[in-house]
Amino acid sequence: MSDARRVHLDTDPGLDDLLAIALALGSPRLRVESLTTVAGNAGVAAVTENAQRFLALARAGVPIGRGAARPIALEPCDATQFHGSDGRGGVAIPALDRHPVGSADEVLRHSLDAGGVRCIVALGPLTNLALLAQGHPELLRGVEIVWMGGSLELGNATPLAEFNAWADPAAVAVVLDCEARLRVIPLELTESIVLRPGDLGDAPFGDTLRGRTLEALLDALMDAERPASGERRAGLHDPCAVLAAGGEDLFRYEEKALQITVDETRERGRLRQRDAGLGPTSLYAVEANVSEIKRLFLERLRDWAGLAE
Repeated sequence: MSDARRVHLDTDPGLDDLLAIALALGSPRLRVESLTTVAGNAGVAAVTENAQRFLALARAGVPIGRGAARPIALEPCDATQFHGSDGRGGVAIPALDRHPVGSADEVLRHSLDAGGVRCIVALGPLTNLALLAQGHPELLRGVEIVWMGGSLELGNATPLAEFNAWADPAAVAVVLDCEARLRVIPLELTESIVLRPGDLGDAPFGDTLRGRTLEALLDALMDAERPASGERRAGLHDPCAVLAAGGEDLFRYEEKALQITVDETRERGRLRQRDAGLGPTSLYAVEANVSEIKRLFLERLRDWAGLAE
């Protein structure tokens, strides 16, 4: 673990977010130093509760910060029709002893300043990071943000916009122009990285409390995706961002100058590419090693689930 990359997770758990948190905790390439929550898949109270419960299950004593309850601008929205009102599709996560929750601003500032974290893995709307960029831009200088969000080709919140971008497009606009380096793992790529029941087998993560919880989360994710896809499948959207942060050769990127529609119109949250030289560029993932991503996801979650509880 001495060579592991120290990361901060900013997330709105969320079925695939919870699986991504487990993947981050189980990765030999990452060391999770702190976590903040943001309203997105469900309200901020629900997603913070999910984070607390899951980190307690993991016996991970990392600081937790409760973040923004609504976007910087426009009307708030959520994805409870997909993730459920509790954000976890009704999956039971034990209410074990939990650490107290601070504010996202305090936790982020400490991690980036005194904690020395130089990578933020963002799995939800970018509200917390945009607020930090507006109030303390110097803290993001030289930091990499790996974000699962946006799309240049298709949407899931609307035909034109991916949910994390649509939920707070003003925040995306701020982060695109801040002093951090942005690495984007977009929906049009993660949409093709899916697990199906045949990939799993019986008791895929073992008969431990962690293993049963992971299996229940994956089952709930497959059930949630069936109405739209016509089959039981689980898209590994947020786990892809975690794997990208680990520095493994799993994605191919292109430099792109990006902009986003912030107005409350049918194009809210739509990401576009603008001409080079008209603003900062981001690394945008355009290809992925799908088989290796799926293999690492299952392998590391199995290892994490089998750890002593």
